[in-house]
Amino acid sequence: MFTSSGRAARLLQSSSTLCGRVSRTNPQLPLVQRATYVSRAHPRPVPEFTVTEAMQMVLEGIEERKEKRAKKWERNAPKRQAKGLKDDGPYRNQDETVELAINLNLDPRRQGQALRGSLVLPNGTGKTIKCLVLSKDADVAEKAKAAGHEAGGDDLLEKLIAGGVPLDTFQRALCTKDILPDVQKKAARLLGPRGLMPNPKTNTVFDEGSVLLEKLEEQSNTITYRTESSGIMHFPVGKGSFESKQLLDNLQAICQTVQDQKPESYGKGKKKKKMGKNVKYWIRAHLTSTQGKGIRMDLRTVDPTSPFFMKDPE
Repeated sequence: MFTSSGRAARLLQSSSTLCGRVSRTNPQLPLVQRATYVSRAHPRPVPEFTVTEAMQMVLEGIEERKEKRAKKWERNAPKRQAKGLKDDGPYRNQDETVELAINLNLDPRRQGQALRGSLVLPNGTGKTIKCLVLSKDADVAEKAKAAGHEAGGDDLLEKLIAGGVPLDTFQRALCTKDILPDVQKKAARLLGPRGLMPNPKTNTVFDEGSVLLEKLEEQSNTITYRTESSGIMHFPVGKGSFESKQLLDNLQAICQTVQDQKPESYGKGKKKKKMGKNVKYWIRAHLTSTQGKGIRMDLRTVDPTSPFFMKDPE
């Protein structure tokens, strides 16, 4: 009798504990028992931050990692000396890149929803880009070579096909329309997989050589973008050594360009399904750096159509 009564008391106590865990309105229970239920159907909410807060958090993370890398370099100085390694100079710390990832309600498989192009950032990217310039105009090629780029006409095209010019040293390729058919016919399979194929959509094909030379000076401040299969677009905003205002100006230009490129009809799902009235164009936006974590931003501060664009909501 004593055993059965003790078992009943323990069952009663466990049932009351379970009921207390489910109840969220009982303040007398411990915090562990009042925790909310987390599962795939009930995920933990991800915090969102404004644009200025997210940018400040990213820059603070970059500075913290810089200090850690510098301390580690000094701490490992005796080990380098024991191995006979000499330091050529002061420690060259990494300058991380601030990146923006935007998830849009786009399906690139549908007509008109595969966004692709280029834009010039107001404060640049912080990188020096070496370009491959192809043109039949000898004057354009000479001026491009004087600016530090690899340039030429049919002779350079033949060198590319023969493997005489390493393509890994170029970040972008520009050409004029007079040589574009030859490039498409002979070097498309060579330049395309490396992302160097000139395309009018990315503003890398020009009618005249003078326009090409003008745009060549802006290539270090120009970035290209393309919609992925899931509707996500990645943009480099700038370097971690930039000031916060410079990065925010670049981010504002990117968001405005994405809004200006908004197609008339958009939306993911079945092909036969028509777009509804209240379909959202912006889904999510995250800000991160080369070695940092992604920070979700409040869409009200990212969407140019919002009254709180690039502001802190009250």
